[in-house]
Amino acid sequence: MGKIKVVGQSKDKKNNSLDFGMLVTIIILLCFGLVMVSSASSYHALSTYNNSNYLFTRQLIFALVGVVAMFIISKINYRIFAKWSYLFYIIALLLLIAVLTPLGVTRNGATRWLGFGALVFQPSEIMKIALVLVTATYISKNYKKMNSIKGYIIPALLLFAVILVMFLQKHMSGTLVMVVASASIIFASGIKIKIKYVIALILVGALAVGAFIIAEPFRLQRILSFTNPEEDITGGNWQAAQSLYAIGSGGIFGRGLGQSRQKYLWLPEAQNDFIFSVLGEELGLVGTTCALALFAFFIYRGFRIAINAKDMFGSLVATGITSVFALQIIVNIAVVTCTMPVTGMPLPFFSYGGTALFINLCAMGILLSVSRSCKN
Repeated sequence: MGKIKVVGQSKDKKNNSLDFGMLVTIIILLCFGLVMVSSASSYHALSTYNNSNYLFTRQLIFALVGVVAMFIISKINYRIFAKWSYLFYIIALLLLIAVLTPLGVTRNGATRWLGFGALVFQPSEIMKIALVLVTATYISKNYKKMNSIKGYIIPALLLFAVILVMFLQKHMSGTLVMVVASASIIFASGIKIKIKYVIALILVGALAVGAFIIAEPFRLQRILSFTNPEEDITGGNWQAAQSLYAIGSGGIFGRGLGQSRQKYLWLPEAQNDFIFSVLGEELGLVGTTCALALFAFFIYRGFRIAINAKDMFGSLVATGITSVFALQIIVNIAVVTCTMPVTGMPLPFFSYGGTALFINLCAMGILLSVSRSCKN
């Protein structure tokens, strides 16, 4: 496939309106998430900032700005992003590297942020979108070259550079997101991959996971704790135990919105990685089922946009973005329900984090832009 032709939005007279089903789902998830942040963060905000609405107010501001950005980006012809994808990738990579300098900000023992004061962000959130765009750009422009091993060199180098920096940050969950972003795009492109390459990738992946575990011994402890969930509930299994207490005590209909007991500093990161546990405690099986249904419909609409996109670039971008969000949703819920070892993976649209929410909404703008030119 040749160069991607950037067509102005005004010239595409047959351009459809954006995917209304996806838009409504995003708005519902966002509002649902804001309600849960308000509830889950209230006691932490009160004890830390002497204002129970402090974190909710910040999240609401970023949500409003993010929605505006989402609609603006959705109006831009997504093909333009192919033109700037390499520059976007380089900027995101430089920001990732900056985390390793004195500019990096440490929180909860991990140095993965940049910023100052109250305005702090994770460059990895930007990189996950940049990597999707640059990988989709390269494959769509060089599709014929992808039938040989030489065609994989550039995408492999783009991913390897990110993995190397993420390894130095000891950011395993972020690395997993990056790998899925690239792998989903390569798989969706329809390229025939030989079995020996698949085996090689699996071995490399296993070695990478082993390297992360060796670099941070606490990860091995988490795995061992996961295999014995009933042991050491005051130590390595504290988070898992408190999460199960929250979800289990919710029953069918929950304790009621705002009535969680585990959020009173029993459940670590109640407003962040374990916000789904608070949802289960307050809204019960009914609430969690509704949330899961919304997430399932969101993933369905995302892949539907990918299938119906008019060109390969749009299809690969939609696949990459949807896959990244799907992975975060699945891993987060698996962690809080103790079906996999604890890892720091936020729940999209729900977990507290203003800049992360803003970046996620910008990604939704790109996805909605692709949906505007989908085939009927």
